[in-house]
Amino acid sequence: MSSVPADLSIPLSHRWRWWPGILLLVLLMTAGPVVAQQTGGLAQSVTGQSTDAEASSESTAGGEGRYAGLLELLKDPAKRDELIAELERLSAADGESPEQPADVPGIADGISSGLTGVVSGTVADMAGAASRLVKDGVDVDWVAVGQIAWRTAVALAIAYLVLAIGRRLLRRVWRRLDAYAQSAATRNRLFRTGVAVLASLALGVVLLFVAYVVAQASVWWLADGDRTTRAVLGLALQAFVVVEIVHLVIATVFAPASPGLRLFRLSKDDSHFWSGWLSRVTWFTGYGGMMLVPAIELADRDDLASAVGWGVALVALAYTWSRLWAARGTVRAALFARGERSRQHVASWGFQLLGAGWHWLAMIYATGVFVVAITRPGESLPFVALATFYTVAIVGAAIFVAAMLTQWIGRGVPVPDSLCQRMPTLQMRLNTYVPLILRILRVVIGIVALFGVLAVWHLVDMFAWLVSDGGRWLLAAVIDISIVLFTALIVWLVATGLIEAKLNSDAAMPSARLQTLLSLFRNAIAIVLIVITAMIILSELGVNIAPLLAGAGVLGLAIGFGAQKMVQDVITGIFIQMENAINTGDVITAAGVTGTAEHLSIRSVSIRDLSGTVHLIPFSSVDIVSNYMREYAFHKGEYGIAYRESIDDAVAQLQAAFDELVADPAYKAHILEPIEIPGVVALGDSSVNIRARIKTTPGDQWSVGRAYNRLVKMYFDKAGIEIPFPHTTLYFGVDKDGTAPPANVHMLKDEQVDEEYETESDRRSRRGKKPDGPGDKVPGSDDVEVPEN
Repeated sequence: MSSVPADLSIPLSHRWRWWPGILLLVLLMTAGPVVAQQTGGLAQSVTGQSTDAEASSESTAGGEGRYAGLLELLKDPAKRDELIAELERLSAADGESPEQPADVPGIADGISSGLTGVVSGTVADMAGAASRLVKDGVDVDWVAVGQIAWRTAVALAIAYLVLAIGRRLLRRVWRRLDAYAQSAATRNRLFRTGVAVLASLALGVVLLFVAYVVAQASVWWLADGDRTTRAVLGLALQAFVVVEIVHLVIATVFAPASPGLRLFRLSKDDSHFWSGWLSRVTWFTGYGGMMLVPAIELADRDDLASAVGWGVALVALAYTWSRLWAARGTVRAALFARGERSRQHVASWGFQLLGAGWHWLAMIYATGVFVVAITRPGESLPFVALATFYTVAIVGAAIFVAAMLTQWIGRGVPVPDSLCQRMPTLQMRLNTYVPLILRILRVVIGIVALFGVLAVWHLVDMFAWLVSDGGRWLLAAVIDISIVLFTALIVWLVATGLIEAKLNSDAAMPSARLQTLLSLFRNAIAIVLIVITAMIILSELGVNIAPLLAGAGVLGLAIGFGAQKMVQDVITGIFIQMENAINTGDVITAAGVTGTAEHLSIRSVSIRDLSGTVHLIPFSSVDIVSNYMREYAFHKGEYGIAYRESIDDAVAQLQAAFDELVADPAYKAHILEPIEIPGVVALGDSSVNIRARIKTTPGDQWSVGRAYNRLVKMYFDKAGIEIPFPHTTLYFGVDKDGTAPPANVHMLKDEQVDEEYETESDRRSRRGKKPDGPGDKVPGSDDVEVPEN
């Protein structure tokens, strides 16, 4: 076997991904049944009324002695009467069911004593057989043995020759199956591997059947009419079939020569290691226990057969212990690495614990099989062997199916590109539920596998219970609830996908509206689905949902009456969102407030005005929504000129200012059409008003308008066009004779102007004189009076 590399986190994780789980389940599932099979005579061992040991000791005395002793017992009337009385007593004791006395050992003590008694009795029998072999020796007809041995060797050689020729002919087919499995993509690797392995297994079974038929045909001329030889050849071919079937299973699991046909990610060296020693143990125990030991028993050499059986079992046990001990470090490192990668603390702790003592568990299991083989080879050993095989097959199939599902949907379910373009979040939303679904499927597969293992070991037949009334009810309820949940999930995904596709059909639709509407309808659909699904599940569980429906109706009616304003807010918000009236970031006027919509919910809108104040307006208060950012906008300006200016010159300057604005790269992209100048729109009190309108992108009308107003002022000033402002005329009145009174105007010099702009306190501080009161004259200003405070 390959040496353990320094870094086992990556390579060993692929090598031992599934084998430790299989081994653990096999050991745990077989520990109890092995003990149960070892203590099959529990009742007899508890009551102390067992005669198996005496019968077995008498059976080993030889055929003639056994029959002679029985004949003498029946000829003696006194002994015959004693035997009949003893049998009647035992029959009466078996028919009664007396209560267990207080001093009778318990169940655990009975199991322990029964197991100890069986093993000690078997060891005693073996010791007696060995002593008789040493004392009497082994009388063997080596000529007859040689005749049977070469005929058996020829029959087996014919069978293996057919196998070798068939494998040679099918080598190319297996290579193609290997290439077929290796060419698969990651998602379909296990599926293709499974198909290739099944095909390879079918070819192996057919080839084994052909080899058996050919070898069986040779038995007729090899036996030459001798019944003993024919019986031994039949035992050899039976052992051949069993051994090769086990070899075929081992080759299917490990596939040392075909990497593509390996069900588990093992290296070549590890595959050779495990398949090699398992094949050798199978070959040795199969031919030793199924051919050699029964053949010796046919010759009435029970002591020799028992000794050979013990020898085969001990050698197989010792070899198995040595191989498990040799692999302890590799498997321990792989389990530790797997535990470090586990995200769950319980699983990580379990892998660490298993890695520390997995080889001891395996050795205990091998020892248990050995004990069964030597104590009850005809009754318990076939059962344990078949149950172990079925356990490995069930657990392996469960792990394989779970791994295949993981490869199929573990990385997400692909969605066609056409649907992804219309519903960008569909794949993400769908794959959100994939881990949960996968986890549920794994649990179901694990439960079914556990039920199968319990059934093959005859512990608990859950499948038989599922056929009963309670089992049928539970199974039907679980299936119905699963269908309801799956249907609800499909409806949820389809409904949200259709809503998204409908809302996403408009390419210019902002994401804010999409998110708001999706949130609204998603919540509504989720509430409806949860309520309906919960009601159906409760109904499936036998709960009367009529009172719940009545209570929900009354509660909904009470909420409707008590929250009318909120309902009005929500309904108005729904229609506002449906009509795309407001989006986050729009400049709007709602409920008399103008500003930017910062936050939009289904019930209200938050608007920040030009002063920075945030207004929270419920939709029930909104009668009219004015949105300044839809598709396009206009800068509308009215420019007044004096009455004496030329209107045509003013229009020309307005056009020239627009031409310069369009030439500016900062504003060119925001102007959609040439300027519109309809002409004079009003003759004002002091100006002639000319209107101009510029079409811009939405939201840019204000910046474009500011830039254009600047250019208009510059062009009007350059052309000398007056932009008038309101004039005020002062009227001083007239005298009776119609003449106007004089308006005294006093021209001030520069020093006087400076003094005029001085404050009164400055004057006082400069002159050192304070006016006496209101109306006093200030020197240097004849007609200006000091104002009253």
